[in-house]
Amino acid sequence: MLPALASPESLVYDPQPKGLLAARKAVAHYYREQHDAFEVDPENLILTTSTSEGYSYVFRLLCNPDDEILVAKPSYPLFDFLADLQDVKLAPYPLIYDHGWQIDFPSLYKAVNHRTRAVVVIHPNNPTGSFVREEEAAALNSFCREYNLALIVDEVFLDYPHDGAYRSTFAVNNDVLTFTLSGLSKISALPQIKLAWIAAGGPKDQVN
Repeated sequence: MLPALASPESLVYDPQPKGLLAARKAVAHYYREQHDAFEVDPENLILTTSTSEGYSYVFRLLCNPDDEILVAKPSYPLFDFLADLQDVKLAPYPLIYDHGWQIDFPSLYKAVNHRTRAVVVIHPNNPTGSFVREEEAAALNSFCREYNLALIVDEVFLDYPHDGAYRSTFAVNNDVLTFTLSGLSKISALPQIKLAWIAAGGPKDQVN
């Protein structure tokens, strides 16, 4: 990292709205190497200064003032602050414990209304550490298709499964419009390195 920062080429002014292509290619390489050779198109990656900024971008993209985002409970309290900044309202849906933490889908269906624009999923959840299971991912896609919602997935802790088992990324979810957020601070265990990204996925007509 330090040699790259010390290179004179890093001082060349080369504005790229999505972030430097070389950096986006490096993120795509991370998905190929760490996540079962999944191919993420660098053109579908947007670099941000933090996942918090990524949330702000996605909230503003999807919502008008007073629109709603569905957020799991328990979760971490930063969402309340981010939603307030974007004039967005949060509607909680519970996680229940039944041989492990899982999404309470009946409550999720009850929480949706005509102002709902997206569902936030933490994969793995903070603080429970629970991952979205394969059958839950399929049910989330079905739910989002039924109500024409986007899926926002936070994967900053994806590389730290508590049982050592492999977990799949949502960055290659093409069933519904999906925004997957991750970043260097957690992946590299470097809390002060806040570079993050949004991986956009889903049907091509929506992503483009």
